[in-house]
Amino acid sequence: MKKLSILLIGLLLITGFAVAQEFDGSVDVSGSASVTFGVDLNTNYTGFMNTATSSVSITLIAKQTVSATGDDDLYGEITITDLELTADPAGTGGSVGTVSAKIVVSPAEIIIYAEPGMTWGNAASPDDGDVVAPALVAASATGIQGITIKLPVDPATISVYLVSDGDWTDNVNNDYAIGTDVEIVVDIITVDLGGFYGWFNASGTWGATAALAVSLADVLNGVDITVGADIVDPSDYEVEFGTTVNLTEANADDDMGNVAVVVSYDFNDNLDAELSVTEPTAGGFVDMVGATVVAQLFDLTSGAIVWNIDVTGEYSDGGLRPYFGFGYGSDTIFDLNAGVELGADFTGIDNTTVTLDYVSTQLSPAPADNGIITVEVAVDY
Repeated sequence: MKKLSILLIGLLLITGFAVAQEFDGSVDVSGSASVTFGVDLNTNYTGFMNTATSSVSITLIAKQTVSATGDDDLYGEITITDLELTADPAGTGGSVGTVSAKIVVSPAEIIIYAEPGMTWGNAASPDDGDVVAPALVAASATGIQGITIKLPVDPATISVYLVSDGDWTDNVNNDYAIGTDVEIVVDIITVDLGGFYGWFNASGTWGATAALAVSLADVLNGVDITVGADIVDPSDYEVEFGTTVNLTEANADDDMGNVAVVVSYDFNDNLDAELSVTEPTAGGFVDMVGATVVAQLFDLTSGAIVWNIDVTGEYSDGGLRPYFGFGYGSDTIFDLNAGVELGADFTGIDNTTVTLDYVSTQLSPAPADNGIITVEVAVDY
């Protein structure tokens, strides 16, 4: 009886742990002040605007991840991710971190926290987002509660969820549900499957999702192909196809010049497509020149096609950065913004940035927004 009690306690609760944390003591001070002169070309109103911000904070405990674990085939493990403690004039801040905990019965794991989310999705429309989102919905105030059993079966990882509609205080119908995730990785191919059924004591619904991802790292600078599908009960469905062709090597920010295409179709007979071209400002085809072009075609099967084109561009050479952006579409609205940013390397004024900017939300058709011109001088610490 004693051994059984210990095992049950271990399965239901992993108690706290103490780990000595070193005092960090680093201080972060920042501040910015600006004056902006603006002209509203619609009203011919003009004027200045002054703004300033400042902040100071001390990092008492730097952001970190701590854990308590074991080194045999049977142990409890708890991890606190992104634990941090800071202080500023408004009080203490930071984060208590994100907790995860499990019982390891090697090679299986019984995850007792975080509770299963029971939400899936691998297909999305460029126009409407998630038209179908397979999800189990709780009726109780305390929400979905349960455990996850995770088992690696090479080349797959299988997760099985057992959940209740709330805890023992509000699961009035004793409703339970099950769900699963399966991930299979074979070389350059990844397959993800998932779904749920429940609630058992109610009018049960089911939902499922699937995804196929192929990563061709040796083609050009990488080609990624994805196919996703979501389905619920089974009349509601959505499928998505996407591919990204990387044309340049990754820069310091891990950005690449690329061309991407996304196409989706759903049970409402909506066919949507999006084509995007990206040129990073640093490390692209032309260094110091950045640009994006996004072309969208929505409702291709409706007879009333909606289309949009958005373009941005910039040139950045030390302290000089001219930029622009515009958009046009089947709504015939043309919007425009343009400007130039002058940094200290260009003007010779240390710690200072001068920005000349123009924005119009609708240059055409009438009634036109003639736009607003602003000139900002900002000093930063």
